[in-house]
Amino acid sequence: MTGIDDVLASQRAAHAAYAATVRGAVDYITESPSGHHDADAVERALVSEVAARLTVSRRTVLDWIGTYCAAPPAVRDAFHSGLLPWAAFRSLCRALAGTTRRDERLLGRLIDAARGATPGSVPAAIDGVLAEYDATWHRHARETATAERGMTVRRLPRGQAELRLRGPAEMIADMSRCVTDAARRLCGTDSRSLPARLFDAAHAVITRGALSCTCPDPACPHRDVDTATLPIPRACIVIDAATAAGLSGEPGHLIGWGPVPADTARHIAADATWQAVITEATSSPMTTRADRDPQQDDSPLPVASPHRRGRPSRLSGWVPDVGSTARSTAWTAMRTAVDFLRAHPDQEDRFRLPPPDRIATPPPRSALVYAPSAALRTIVEARYATCVAPGCRVPSSDCDLDHVEPFDHDEPLLGGWTELTNLEPLCRTHHNDKTAGLWRYRMLDHGIVAIRDPHGHRYFTAPDRLER
Repeated sequence: MTGIDDVLASQRAAHAAYAATVRGAVDYITESPSGHHDADAVERALVSEVAARLTVSRRTVLDWIGTYCAAPPAVRDAFHSGLLPWAAFRSLCRALAGTTRRDERLLGRLIDAARGATPGSVPAAIDGVLAEYDATWHRHARETATAERGMTVRRLPRGQAELRLRGPAEMIADMSRCVTDAARRLCGTDSRSLPARLFDAAHAVITRGALSCTCPDPACPHRDVDTATLPIPRACIVIDAATAAGLSGEPGHLIGWGPVPADTARHIAADATWQAVITEATSSPMTTRADRDPQQDDSPLPVASPHRRGRPSRLSGWVPDVGSTARSTAWTAMRTAVDFLRAHPDQEDRFRLPPPDRIATPPPRSALVYAPSAALRTIVEARYATCVAPGCRVPSSDCDLDHVEPFDHDEPLLGGWTELTNLEPLCRTHHNDKTAGLWRYRMLDHGIVAIRDPHGHRYFTAPDRLER
């Protein structure tokens, strides 16, 4: 065991050692015998003793007790073994506090999600699994969090200050897109750094002022950008046909941000001109007749045209805010395949895509053009919310669309067609690593991307929502 394996072993041992500290402290406080008449006072004294001996705050010790005692046994075991660092363990326990359905399969998926996420993305990864598993919990948890939205201002040294906004993801996404779009209107020779451009754009958008380019060209067409006249940037939300029609309550997915409740997804879709990139609902829908049992309706759902544009109309009758339809066969097969591959990475060839018959089945003309169309880019971005590289959280809308099999510019018919099964979003850094031959990518069945690092370790990235 050498190199990165030694680092991983040391990291896991460190996580396990921290878990042993937490467990020992909790056991010492909760299991200490006492004949004192005031048990609360004894516990407070023990908490203070542990905090003083370990050189941590009392708040930290109380956090240990509350989190550890509320953790399900399977989550505790993952913490003790070093699979979960403290921050991931705490995020997982806090998320589970509001749930009632905690079967073994769910806990296993949550632990895997927390292990496979970077520290900053652990809460979002956990929420994504829980939203998919229990739409009712997701809606209630989101409503509670939304009630705590707000704005805070903090003074900083040297005449600086910080403005923070907290609220629903779709509202923050709107603000972020407006600011980013305004900043992109400046020319490429603007002298400011990207963070400075974004700050100046945010100030111009909020104050309804002009954003001035700082390039040396006095005739620059972007000298003064009027932020009040900029068009509203495009957003993409993925929902299944049953939810869009008001027949089901499956959460939607705001690309780049995560799951949103069904009623919020329908509200966003109803308040926009949209292009349907709707996943096929192959399961039984909820009935539109109020006098029928929604659980007994087995009629098939019509599937929306992938090229249709317009506004979705809600159907009459019973319209649920939450609930679900059964998973489609394609989604179930994809989930099963990626779980199998992560457990048995050496079995990758079992899921390889057959090579296309380039003679018997000629591609459409668009597949022989290097740059993908806007419609195809939208579908790829909906399929993968972020860069497909392991642990990378760059939104797919900010990524390059990479040809998994390189596009043959001299003879396009011979290699790397521009089609859904050969495109993946890669941020510029990971795209450069692939181009340099340091990392290798391969498209498998069900849209799963198989990835190998320079030392041959395998990773598998699954589609986010489009394969439902």
